[in-house]
Amino acid sequence: MDYRSMTDGDIIKDLAKHFETLRIKKQLKEVEVEESSGVSRKTMYNFRQGVTAITLKNFIRLLRAIGELDRLQILFQESEKYSPLSNTKKNLPKRIRDKQRAEKNFTWGDEK
Repeated sequence: MDYRSMTDGDIIKDLAKHFETLRIKKQLKEVEVEESSGVSRKTMYNFRQGVTAITLKNFIRLLRAIGELDRLQILFQESEKYSPLSNTKKNLPKRIRDKQRAEKNFTWGDEK
């Protein structure tokens, strides 16, 4: 699926569909997942229907309950491409600041 062309609600429904597929493949009952994750039945229902989004914390709990928490690591894997020009890792800045433009005609405001 191309998530770029989908609405937020459609993406949530798709994630819920994939979650349900994994749960069924592992032959886990909904009640077992609810109990082991601590996520309520209503939250699970709303997630599957795409009515409301669940929190990231609840999504992590659900993935942990079905033994698929490792799938989250795939989201932010960095691809390490070899380059002979850069044999050391580049240090990323701690923060990114807005570039401020210097005002050319500065006045204190009391000049006339």
